[in-house]
Amino acid sequence: MDDRLFKIAITLFLLALVLLLFIFDPEIFANENLSYSKGLIIPEDVTEYWESHYPDSINYNSNNFPTTVDWSINDSNVKNQMSCGSCWAFAAVALVENLGVQTDLSEQVIVSCASGNCSGGWYGNALKYIHDSGIPEENCYQYISSNGDCQKTCSNPACLEKIANYDYYGRWGVPTSSTITDLKNLLQSAPVLVSMRVPADGTFEGYTGGIYNYEGGEIPSNRGHAVLVVGYNDTDGYFFVKNSWSSGWGENGYFRISYDDVTDDVQFGGYACTASGAYTTQSTPVELSSFTFETMNNSIKLMWNTSTETNNYGFDIEKSVDKINFTTIKFIKGFGTTSVPQSYSYTETDLSVGKYYYRLKQIDFDGKITNSEILEVRLKSPQKYLLTQNYPNPFNSETLIFFQLPENDQVSFKIYNTLGQEIKTLVEKEMRAGYHNITWDGKDANGWAAPSGLYYYQIHAGKFVNTKRLVLVR
Repeated sequence: MDDRLFKIAITLFLLALVLLLFIFDPEIFANENLSYSKGLIIPEDVTEYWESHYPDSINYNSNNFPTTVDWSINDSNVKNQMSCGSCWAFAAVALVENLGVQTDLSEQVIVSCASGNCSGGWYGNALKYIHDSGIPEENCYQYISSNGDCQKTCSNPACLEKIANYDYYGRWGVPTSSTITDLKNLLQSAPVLVSMRVPADGTFEGYTGGIYNYEGGEIPSNRGHAVLVVGYNDTDGYFFVKNSWSSGWGENGYFRISYDDVTDDVQFGGYACTASGAYTTQSTPVELSSFTFETMNNSIKLMWNTSTETNNYGFDIEKSVDKINFTTIKFIKGFGTTSVPQSYSYTETDLSVGKYYYRLKQIDFDGKITNSEILEVRLKSPQKYLLTQNYPNPFNSETLIFFQLPENDQVSFKIYNTLGQEIKTLVEKEMRAGYHNITWDGKDANGWAAPSGLYYYQIHAGKFVNTKRLVLVR
């Protein structure tokens, strides 16, 4: 082969090599890919909250603020949410990593276990999960860019990162003219989670550097995105922000956005959430293998099993009707330290029809606390009216009668003798839909013992009327 052909061959080889590097280098490819996932969904209860509340008044002297703030020195590496709408999880995890100076916590645990998924979610729910349950390192459940399975997270992580305090509703709702200064005030202490709307014209997806300042028209509300504000610069009038679209996007994964975009269609800086008190705990010494429930009429039976227990003082059973505020309804003592699987149960009775949430707060002897996943339980109304035969029958001292109501009704429940004379009124009030029971002690309205014999009990509930016989034996 002569020199000319050899040079041509070498040139073609180098061109092919460059082409291969371009195709397979994800960072280079990211710059060419203008379709980036979003996925922030602001829940109705949050938007409704800010329709009836006003932000707390903030007392500060903005003249004392430094002209620049930059918390990115504590940031972990910029990550890539890829095709999953998990910005809400990535932004929340980025905040906790910054607060705790952690390098790589597991976003997939948040996507798979918190309230939200790959289609979108609310960073307030991500913070709530981290506060309640903690978040392990990335190697406990590596990111897979899909909903995943919460059961696949490692059962005994080396440690968990938690936060002591967090915002759920945010410090304010839709941004206003005061948001620039209010956001700068929050940034005096730590980074801040905020919402924004991504313009549909591709200018933000194609951002490569400089101060972004959107000049287009109205942006649809379904283009919500979650980001972490890590600083600001008054001289040039911008906020410095960490994104989750890989380090190949923007300015090494960050962007600068003009103060102007706070009050225009981008709505940058809305629904600002903060957190504080990041701390690391050792993994739970109690391995919870299951947490389930059964319902029967107006009762809920909670059941859970442990594989092993170490230093386990016991469990607080906590209950909520809104999945936010929990109260303790019962304490169940644990087995201390044991390698033998253990089973626990607790039944709550006389409940109204509706939806309930339960979780277990596992407590160590040294006071450390770990919360379980949350169970959602719905008690449904019966389909029809029903009055059962009393038990026992015949009876001597007292007998029990069950009835059910498919809807709330005014209920009258009375005892009659064989002559049709009223002996006693057991119920005369409005009662809720559900399953009910009533006891008759064999006494009349004056408190005297009724004589042995045949009696009738009758229920009136709305248009429902039913009568049955019972026998009293002295």
